[in-house]
Amino acid sequence: MGRLAYLFAGQGAQVVGMASDVKELPKVKNLFERAESVCAGVVEKMLCGPQEDLNRTLWTQPAMFLADLAYAYAREEETGAPQAVCGFSVGEVPALCFAGSLSEEDALKAIVRRAQLMEEYTGRVQGCMIAVVGLEPGAVEALCDGKNTHPANYNSRKQTVVACAMSEREEFSARVKQAGGRAIPLKVSGMFHCPELAPEAEKFAEFLSALNFQKPRMDVYANLTALPYAEDFVGTLSEQMCSPVRFAATVENMRAAGIEEFIEVGPGKVLTNLVQRG
Repeated sequence: MGRLAYLFAGQGAQVVGMASDVKELPKVKNLFERAESVCAGVVEKMLCGPQEDLNRTLWTQPAMFLADLAYAYAREEETGAPQAVCGFSVGEVPALCFAGSLSEEDALKAIVRRAQLMEEYTGRVQGCMIAVVGLEPGAVEALCDGKNTHPANYNSRKQTVVACAMSEREEFSARVKQAGGRAIPLKVSGMFHCPELAPEAEKFAEFLSALNFQKPRMDVYANLTALPYAEDFVGTLSEQMCSPVRFAATVENMRAAGIEEFIEVGPGKVLTNLVQRG
C-alpha cells in the first residue's frame, strides 16, 4: 500500500443507521458514550432516525462527526494510520480529532456549537445548496452574482456546489441549464460556505479559542487553504464556515505530496467519486 489519506465525509451524506456496522468496536462504543454526555440523543438519531430529524443541521453535524470518526477508527485497525487526512466541510472537525489536534470531548463540543450556530443562521437566512454538474468552475463563477449566489464547494473540474438564496433558486437553476449544465439541489438546510455566515464564523472563533489544540500526528489538509494546517487552528477552522471548500485543489495538493490512495471514512462514496473524477 502506498501513502494513504483518509477523507472525512461532510453534511449531505447522512443516512439513518450509519456507523451501526462498527458500533460494537470498543473505541467506537467509548466515543458514543462520551457523545451522549455532550449531545444527548444524537446516537439514537444517527442509528434509528427518523431521517427528517437527521437532516436538520442541529443533528446532522454531530451525527456525521460520530459516524466519520467511528469509521476512521475501524479503518485504522485494518490499514494502520494514514499519512494525511482531509475533512469535507463539517468533516474537518472529526479529521482534526482523529489526527490528535482536538480531544474527543473538545471536538464534540466544537461540533455541537458549530451546529447550533448554523441552525440559528438557517433561521436568519433562507437558502439552499445546488450542485452544478457539467460546467467548469470558471463558468459557474460567472453565473454567480456574489450576493444571492456564491461558489461554495469546488468539488471537481466538472462539479461546483453553489450557495443560493431560496428566492433565487429557480432563476439560478434556469441559468445553469441555459449554460449547458445540470442543477441538482442538495439535502441540506441552508446556504453554507458563503459570506452570509461571517457573523456565525466570528462567534465560532470565540468558542474555539477556549479549546486546547495540539500539533496533529499527521497532515490535516484544510478546506480554506487546500494545504496542511500550520498553526492558526482557530482562524482556519472558523473562517472555513464562511469560505469555499477547495476540495479539488486539496486532492491535487495531496497527490503532489505523494498520497497515492484515498479511503473515504463515513457513509457513502461521495468523496471517493469526486476523487476519481478529478
